[in-house]
Amino acid sequence: MSLIFGQWPFGKYIFAGNSPNMMPRESDISYEDGQVNVDIYSPAGIKTDAFATGVEGNPLSQIQFELVATGCGACTLNFKKLPKVSNLTYGSRIDIRLFGDHRPWWSGYVLTLPDQGGTQQEFKITAHGYYNALKNVFIFKTYENMEVGDIVKDILLMVETRTGVKYNSSKVYAVGYAITKIVFDGVNAQECLKQLSEFAYDFVYGVDEYQELFFKQRITAINEEARFFVGQHVNEFEPAINVDKLVNWARIKGGNIDDQGESWLATVEDTASQQVYGRREDVWTLPTAYSPDDVKRWGESELSKYKDPVISAKVKGVSIKYPKPNRFWVRKLSTDGKAAIYNLDGELRQYPIAKIKYTINADKGIACDLELGEPIFTLDRYLFDIERVARNNELLQQASNKQLGGV
Repeated sequence: MSLIFGQWPFGKYIFAGNSPNMMPRESDISYEDGQVNVDIYSPAGIKTDAFATGVEGNPLSQIQFELVATGCGACTLNFKKLPKVSNLTYGSRIDIRLFGDHRPWWSGYVLTLPDQGGTQQEFKITAHGYYNALKNVFIFKTYENMEVGDIVKDILLMVETRTGVKYNSSKVYAVGYAITKIVFDGVNAQECLKQLSEFAYDFVYGVDEYQELFFKQRITAINEEARFFVGQHVNEFEPAINVDKLVNWARIKGGNIDDQGESWLATVEDTASQQVYGRREDVWTLPTAYSPDDVKRWGESELSKYKDPVISAKVKGVSIKYPKPNRFWVRKLSTDGKAAIYNLDGELRQYPIAKIKYTINADKGIACDLELGEPIFTLDRYLFDIERVARNNELLQQASNKQLGGV
């Protein structure tokens, strides 16, 4: 049994506890070709049902799930026969394990269930990883002179009591920067984490397949599990370059206002990028920040992401099986690190891993596709950006009203 010290379940300290996600030794891992397991748990954590390939009467016809930068993403399960309502309900936890692995490859909770009595031949259930639950937790708190990582831990303690997300302090890292003042006045936990990560240089955050929140430095080295040769390990490789989102000068509004009623707190720019691409301007807002130093720090971090063109690629038909002496082995891919792609000319391309999509079909087996870098355009990202701008403007006005009113 593996033990990990210093756990804080629901804010209560214990000296040691089971750790199902301790890194196993390779000798303890065994894979089975084509094996797929789906385990169902009640919201209380009691296992209520299980489905597996090779089992007579298995009702699952197709599964699709995604791993993204924020952990476990969207998932759909198609059933030929709907499971018992008592075994699978709203909020039920679903763990998916591939190739007979005892570790989960994806974990999330049920969002929608089909109703019975219709004419459909298949029943589709949708689910999402536990990061999705953070959007329904709202934070009303002011933090002053606190390290970014400590603020994240405090927020996570509040999230844990309201969702299925677990607190594991070892997965939340310090940034090395103390925020002078930040006010979350009705901001959901997802947006809080996004803003706090933007005070760091290249931090990632989310909820993993063990339902534990992480907040850590992005790995920029090559992920050796994701080293591919086009034509040998992948069937299709479609690279692209996007300069539309490039910004190298930005003026930033914060939550504080001066005697003239203005809330401009900082300006950031990158002259090297301007010399190559010309000056490309934007106006940003960070309504939760009140200190010019904090806003400048945040702006410089954001500018580091936008000062260069965005490269991306779509990779389809990924071969995740590869031989090892005397044993069957697979690539257990994650979004950590960069994918290394050798194109048809033998040139090495490196991309951050944005999305891993698995499709499991009863007839075709297990298939894997990748999205690398940042996609040029996605509707959900576009709608999220619009919603974020609107919410930021609302919070900015809210902060101004409080100060003008002497609150």
